[in-house]
Amino acid sequence: MTPLIYVLAYAVIPLFGVSAAGWIESRSARIGFAFLAGMLFLTIEATLFPIVGIRWSILGLAVPLLALSGVTAWMQRSSRKNAGRTLQSGGNAMSDWRVRPTSHWLALLIIVLSLLHFLFSILTTQAINPDYVLFWGPKSVHFAMAHTLDASYLLSRFAPPRIDYPPLVPVTQAWGLLFSRQMPWITAAAMAAVWLAAAVPVIRWLTGSNEGTALWTAAMAASLAFSGSGGDAEVMLVVYLSVGAAAIVARRTSIAAIAFAGAMLTKEEALITIGAILIGVVIHDRSIRRASILAASSAAGAGVWFAFQKRFGLTVGYQRVTLTHTFHWGNLPTIFNEAPKSLAAGCWGLSWLIPLALLIGIAIKRRARLADAVPLLVPIPLLFGFFVYLYLQYDSSLAMKMWWILPRIAQPALSLLILAATVASEARMQPHEH
Repeated sequence: MTPLIYVLAYAVIPLFGVSAAGWIESRSARIGFAFLAGMLFLTIEATLFPIVGIRWSILGLAVPLLALSGVTAWMQRSSRKNAGRTLQSGGNAMSDWRVRPTSHWLALLIIVLSLLHFLFSILTTQAINPDYVLFWGPKSVHFAMAHTLDASYLLSRFAPPRIDYPPLVPVTQAWGLLFSRQMPWITAAAMAAVWLAAAVPVIRWLTGSNEGTALWTAAMAASLAFSGSGGDAEVMLVVYLSVGAAAIVARRTSIAAIAFAGAMLTKEEALITIGAILIGVVIHDRSIRRASILAASSAAGAGVWFAFQKRFGLTVGYQRVTLTHTFHWGNLPTIFNEAPKSLAAGCWGLSWLIPLALLIGIAIKRRARLADAVPLLVPIPLLFGFFVYLYLQYDSSLAMKMWWILPRIAQPALSLLILAATVASEARMQPHEH
């Protein structure tokens, strides 16, 4: 019964994000993005509560967000009525799959099988990350028991590792624990598949490509299972960054802003990826307007966590991005020898080779179609350059550390590559900016 109650707690989360997703035309994409936005809003609220001295409770956390969603939904409904439009004008995303039954239903089958593969790899404990047992899970349990984001626990002599990690993952898991009262460890880890499933219709809606969405889902599910991402923050990070990146090329700035704020509250690696993406946005736009908006939303997301750190005397900032700046040039042969094995992504590197081949083909035949993908293409070499820069500073056990770390930190670059190939392959993406 405990696992079922825990899962049902997640079903409430999309209600918190209605205020951000109510205008999305596709019903499935609306639900998926409402889940992502709802978890961001819940994390912000749960982080601000201890700053002002309010303890967590189910009603205390839920009522303000539900009230906001209710008011926003009423305003949006009134706006549509006055404009003579209905919510159904954009249609149900599932109807899109019936346009060309053979290829589109095949894409849907690939998506379903990929999600099931990822889910069962966690349920059988093959893809559960050790960090889940080491610190993500213990943080979640303690915060749920304390009914707050407990700074005294983070500052104690028995604190878990990585006390500077942003709070979205433990807040997500603690939300389910407020309902279930006990930690269903495998079930909580398996909820990573829900995050990936929530992103699928949003990616489909933003890109307009069933085939590209199927490739993205299959590749990310294989990579996440290969790198053991059950119970870890990698799924949430990849989902937020991917949705944000797809929203940028679809000219959906508000969606990208929300997604990037969510990424910054998930893990500090988001800082590097978002920075690289914003460079691509500036190059593509030849303007800093959109990049400034996205940078501000990202800073606001991180600022919530930094405010908590400042309030309770924790070291403010992301400690892991502090580097030694001592370079070991003898690491270069190991870096280039080990990288291909670490980037295999659970499918012999096909996740990289297929979109790369598509992009090369498009560059040869219709180079102009690469223009819209520039914000996604520019960050990829920048990220790999950063990986080399990072690994040059390791002074021991480089091969082992690359095998453990690179498959995970390279996932945003892999996602950007697939999305770039999808964008370049499609004639047009969503044209309207919000």
